[in-house]
Amino acid sequence: MLAAALSVGSLDAEEQSALQLHLSGCAECRRVAGEYMAAAARLPLALEPVHPPPELRGRLMRAVYAETTQAAERAARAQPAPWWHRLWDAIPASRGLTALAGAAAVAVIALSSWAVLNRQNGAPAPVAVAVALTATAAAPHASAQLTYQRGGNEAVLTASGLPSPGAVSAGGSVYEVWLIRSDGLAVAAAYLSHNPDGTWSAAVHGDLVAYSAVAATAEPAGGSASPTGAKVIQGSISAS
Repeated sequence: MLAAALSVGSLDAEEQSALQLHLSGCAECRRVAGEYMAAAARLPLALEPVHPPPELRGRLMRAVYAETTQAAERAARAQPAPWWHRLWDAIPASRGLTALAGAAAVAVIALSSWAVLNRQNGAPAPVAVAVALTATAAAPHASAQLTYQRGGNEAVLTASGLPSPGAVSAGGSVYEVWLIRSDGLAVAAAYLSHNPDGTWSAAVHGDLVAYSAVAATAEPAGGSASPTGAKVIQGSISAS
């Protein structure tokens, strides 16, 4: 069922847009989608934190940064540390990871390895962009960041300090992420997932160069075809 796939973020942009259009006019399907969303939101809370062995972090880093030649090693040392290196270094070695967070870390490392191989093969390194988003009056203590590779179709949005969706908008049940075109049209892109540590995150899919801004709003269960609730975070997307 598409509603179940929507709740775990497995629909592509076209499928998601079509389903949300249907949900906007079908109360019964919105009810069903809301039940799936509520169940999916509880999944991370059911996971027990998994503390990886101390040597895991070092082993992963050695696998990512192993260079095939001494020349490649010298070239790597001459360059500033890439953003994903700094991101991983910011994670304390003793921090427990949920299974979900561990899977995300593996995905980041896999993409990073691909970038290293491309650079060694002479391909230009992708340019990473980190955009600090602005909190609104509806969530004044929020902070958020959108991280993506310029020219890519994938981004990660992370946020902290957000209240529950119901606290900022009547009937709010989920935080929906929107990619906004220069003409103001907002396209549904993802839902923020509430993590066990209180932070929020979402994998955002879309041709980012086609959009000028990103925002998140509190929406009813199942989401909306266009923004209806209070906006909590917003920011511009660099087009250069």
